[in-house]
This record gives sequence, C-alpha cells and structure tokens, in this order.
Amino acid sequence: MINGVTQYVVAVKDLDDAIEAYTALGFTFDRRDRNEGLGIDQAYFHMGDGSVIELAAPFDPKSAIGRGLERNGEGLYMLSLEVDDVEAAAQKMKDNGVQLIDAGDRVFVHPRSTKGILMRLDPKEG
Repeated sequence: MINGVTQYVVAVKDLDDAIEAYTALGFTFDRRDRNEGLGIDQAYFHMGDGSVIELAAPFDPKSAIGRGLERNGEGLYMLSLEVDDVEAAAQKMKDNGVQLIDAGDRVFVHPRSTKGILMRLDPKEG
C-alpha cells in the first residue's frame, strides 16, 4: 500500500536561482549538500506534513539528473513513495506489469511505467 509522497525531487539548471524562487514561494530553506556519487548539488526544503522538496542541479552533465535535464528540461524528476513493505509493494507492481529498476538496496519505478516520472519506494518509518 502506498501511504504517501515523502520527497519531491525537482531537476534544476541553476541551484541558487531555484533556491531563491522556492524561498520566494514561502518554502523554508533547510540545507544545501553536494552528492559526489550522483554528480549533483542539492537544496532541501522541509514542509509541514513531513515531506521534503529537493532541488537537484547537476555539476556532472553525464549524471542521471544532467541527462534528464538535457532530455526533458527543468521540472519534477522523482517522487519518493512511502510504502508499508517495499518488497511486497514491488512484487505487486511487478505482477501488474510495472517496470522496476532494482538498485541494490533501493527499488525504483521506471519512468516508462509512470508517464515520465521516476519513483522510489521507501519503507514506512517507525
């Protein structure tokens, strides 16, 4: 069962500009990070319901987000979905013909199965 969306990842070209835009909208800026492994700089905004908006700008144009920006432009890149049981949810989706991406300790739903948005299955916290 999908309980909700815990994270919204937005691909952006200019992180400073995007931080300014989201702050102007009224979101509260939390922190900024660099993920060398993914080739991106990130900014996080926490929302009152516990979910997070992550702005992601590639410093490596060959990164997944860099390629996505080149192909699709700026916009929603990924949703993280909270599920009761990742393995059970993934199996049910697979049985329903959903294309999954197994990334070791993470399971993603391929954008072909969602009309263009990458989705990640996250276990329910607590």
